[in-house]
Amino acid sequence: MSPNPVQHQRTKHIEIDLHFIRECVATGAVHVLHVPTSSQFTDIFTKGLPSMIFTEFWSSLNIRSLDNQTVGIC
Repeated sequence: MSPNPVQHQRTKHIEIDLHFIRECVATGAVHVLHVPTSSQFTDIFTKGLPSMIFTEFWSSLNIRSLDNQTVGIC
């Protein structure tokens, strides 16, 4: 959406921050790259994931408990 200045019906709710990013892209200050679904690590915080994908994402975060024991997955 950042390189496309056309407003669509579904993007009316997007606030001023998108316009700021569009301006940055237009001036060349920022380059927006595609991140494939398989690399969307934030999904661990926002979606229910299959256990294999959850484990892969979780391990990439290097989460450790306070007493340095391995944290289990429920």
